[in-house]
Amino acid sequence: MSPESLNNELNNLERRIKLIISEQVKLKNEVEMYQNENHQLREKISQKERELNNFQNKFKLNQIADNAIESVNSDELKELLNKYIMEIDKCILHLSEA
Repeated sequence: MSPESLNNELNNLERRIKLIISEQVKLKNEVEMYQNENHQLREKISQKERELNNFQNKFKLNQIADNAIESVNSDELKELLNKYIMEIDKCILHLSEA
């Protein structure tokens, strides 16, 4: 091979290497971007699961309250609500002391 053809081959190899390196950097940036997006989406899923859990708990409490209203008269209901309020007050007091 002549020196000129070797030089051409070398230039071609250098060009290909630069292209490969450029592509590798681009792909690395894309991977990082997708990893960040994945992390954000996982956080959103966790938040939505917590919200769903809260709604389910509220729904259960509403069902309990509905059942309690249907099964007791107003005096019993007032007494039951007063007990719940006193228990909640105790919990609040306990939490505020902690």
